[in-house]
Amino acid sequence: MSNAEAATTAMQLRLIDLCRVPSPSRHERLIADHLRAEMVAIGLTVTEDDAGTSTGGDAGNLVALLPGGLPERIVLAAHMDTVPLVPGVPLAPEVEGSVVRAGGQQILGADDKAGVSVVLSLLERAAATPFAQRPTLIAVITVCEELGLLGAKHLDVAALRADHAYSFDGEVPVGELITSAVFKEDVTITVTGRAAHAALEPERGIHAIKAAAAVVEAIPLGRVADDQVLNIGAITGGGATNVIPASVTMRGELRAFSADRLEELAGKVSALATAAAARHGASVAIERRHLYDGYSLASDAAPIKRLAAAAMRHDVQLKTVSSIGGSDTSILNQKGLPTVNVGIGMHDIHSVNEWIDASDLVRVVEWVAAALGLAES
Repeated sequence: MSNAEAATTAMQLRLIDLCRVPSPSRHERLIADHLRAEMVAIGLTVTEDDAGTSTGGDAGNLVALLPGGLPERIVLAAHMDTVPLVPGVPLAPEVEGSVVRAGGQQILGADDKAGVSVVLSLLERAAATPFAQRPTLIAVITVCEELGLLGAKHLDVAALRADHAYSFDGEVPVGELITSAVFKEDVTITVTGRAAHAALEPERGIHAIKAAAAVVEAIPLGRVADDQVLNIGAITGGGATNVIPASVTMRGELRAFSADRLEELAGKVSALATAAAARHGASVAIERRHLYDGYSLASDAAPIKRLAAAAMRHDVQLKTVSSIGGSDTSILNQKGLPTVNVGIGMHDIHSVNEWIDASDLVRVVEWVAAALGLAES
């Protein structure tokens, strides 16, 4: 077996080991304990913050320190939680060549157990590097990322005293770096009509469901523009079948690559929704909740420059891209820590068809390890 094959097999085993531990958001206790044990065995000092209190979960963010003799302090970040599990179906990752995949009935959880696997492998490489030749590394493994980056929002980034960071949560191919991402808001649209008996006096009623349907028809769902996305993902309302419904509530989200464009999209939604409901005699109330800011890293930002310098000798075709999605990277940048989200080649995330190639994860480890000056494997 070649060194590359051995490294891929070791990465597969590590990823499978992590993916078999259930860790949906707010229920990360098992994986947090598992990761603490692994990082202590590598030689790190591990602490856990009280993010579980603010998120309503059973575990906090893990922060692990490996001191080094070089002056830089560098963060390696990933998140330990996954989207909800399919109830009653076991976690059973399958192997096909170098690929680890879900079996078609349950999620895999490589988002972001794959990123955690990369971080652990880099920490092992750093621990094998002489103290004087390595920077101080700080592993940050967050909770509740899938619920709106809640763990990262709670994290005390200033206390890390870090120079820059690498986040391993990129669904894009190896070689692609997500250097900009969107601003995001939750939006709740409440359509109010007037209740009336559906048989005795329907003329007195204003049908909120009918008005809400008109609102959904009027507003531009999906990719509104290259830099704007709108979705309505949930709707509730009505009650008894013999009563004209008085209220319908819809929940959705707004995304855009700048605060101005987000505001523009919100204004468009408000105007179109109000007009559509009014045509049916109904009214609209819109509530917005800001989730996180977008970010845009300059091409000469430290984490990008280091990866660019190591790319060619590791046969990596570096490309900077933008993401319409969110990640902890957004919060770390928002809190003043220059962070790039490194593509690790995720596929079909948040589904029972999820898969990832372990050899891609090995490529990421070799590339980032070279950028950090860590010992060769």
